[in-house]
This record gives sequence, C-alpha cells and structure tokens, in this order.
Amino acid sequence: MGTTNDNQDITSEAPKLLLCSSIASASDPGSNAVTKPQAGIGKEHPELSWYYMYLSYKELKRYIAVFSGRKAVKLRTSEGITEECYFCFKVFSYTEAGHRKRFEQCDYTKQEYAARRESARIVKEAFSTGSASQLNALTDEKEVQGSGWLFVCAPLEQLQRILSAMLPRQYLVTDYVTHRAAVIPQCQMEEFIYLYESMPYNIELLNRPLEAYLQKKQRIRITGGIFHGKEGCIMRLHRNTRLVFAFGNMTVAISYLHAFPFEKVD
Repeated sequence: MGTTNDNQDITSEAPKLLLCSSIASASDPGSNAVTKPQAGIGKEHPELSWYYMYLSYKELKRYIAVFSGRKAVKLRTSEGITEECYFCFKVFSYTEAGHRKRFEQCDYTKQEYAARRESARIVKEAFSTGSASQLNALTDEKEVQGSGWLFVCAPLEQLQRILSAMLPRQYLVTDYVTHRAAVIPQCQMEEFIYLYESMPYNIELLNRPLEAYLQKKQRIRITGGIFHGKEGCIMRLHRNTRLVFAFGNMTVAISYLHAFPFEKVD
C-alpha cells in the first residue's frame, strides 16, 4: 500500500506531510482535456484527477476563493483584452494548524458527533454526484488556519492559465520523472477527505511511508465501509494502540480500532 516519495518535487518550502500522489507519473485519461473558460459562476468540471500545491496562509485563502468561484481572476484574451472570469472547481485544503485547532476545540458532544456525521455524508454525496458546490461548502477561506496544502480538481490547462495570471506566481507539485504536474486519483482524494471530515481528532498524518511501520507488527485488512480492502498494521504509537495504513504514500494513524471491521493478514 505504501509508496516512496522520491519522485515528488515540492517547489516551495513545505513540510513533507501530504505527498499523496501515488501514481504521479501517470495522469488519468481526460485529466488534461482542454475546455473553454467560462465567465460567471456555475460551470462545474467532473474531471477525475486532482492537482495540488503548498501555499502560505494569505495565498491559500486567496486561491481557495478564486478556484471555488467566490472571487474573479483577470485573464487576457487572444485579442489582448483583459476580462474578469470566474471558475468553479472542486477544492479542498489541509493545514496542520487547522487540524490542531479541531483537537483543541473538540468537546465530544452529541452535537459534534452529529456534525461530523453530516460532513462525512456531504463528502460521499458530493463525490457520487460530482457536485463542486457541495464539496466546496466544507472549505471556507475565511476559516483557514495557517499555511498548508490546496487540492484542486480542474482541467490542467485552465489551472495553469490561472496560475500564470496571478502574482506572485505559484506552482503545482511536479513529478521528478516527467516534470509534469503530479496527479492525485479521484478515489484517493475521496478517501482522504472522508477520513478527515469524519474523524479529524482520531487521525494523525505520519511523515514516513507505511513500510517503516510494518516490520514485526500485526498486519490487518479492513473488511467493511469506505476503506474496504485497505491494509495496514496495529501498533503502539505515542503510548496508544493505533491502526496505521496508507492512501498512496500518505501514511495515517487512527485511534479507536473497534470502529473498523478487520481481519488479520498472514
């Protein structure tokens, strides 16, 4: 399940925490399809691949607003005319500060439990229907805490055109081998967002690949739910027993093992 991150290129100073493109050398069919930009909010894009970048606090808020259609970007047409255009892409952000804040504010009430269940439901429904607006409702730039990662599901050519028009220039994470934008598969993004929205206080993102944790540990396979078929291990981490497994080369440790049906793997 785990893979190394040797072929990833982070073009800005960023912690190597979410290098989660396990097939960065192979774009999904249609991910680079060209479509004509549309002025005005409302055009959603059902592409199956995601791209990502690491941004500072202020830039993260600005790019979320632009990519989710809440703020216009000025683009120059082939005739040399500058126009204000709106784009409605699927977006999701992750910051260590935001994740830590959820721990600090967790009160373990019935209301909080209901809120997490509702967020998880929204994630599943947004991916099943392809709704950008529904998924983007989970990411409000006004609530962003600290610098972090921005994930965008968009036609690559449009994404690059927008990036080239905005200053200071920002860059996508690229693949060392192909020197092209690294791709995160749709299914992998769905799993990560679902996990983060449903149980943020029970997960920890680890800095090493899964193989580093598997030696002499009890290996297991999850047998039900959205993570059916995922393999990992049970181990003590920070004095607690955790379930450690991976999405691509993003390694995750989860508390409360009884919440996951699993079987032992020889």
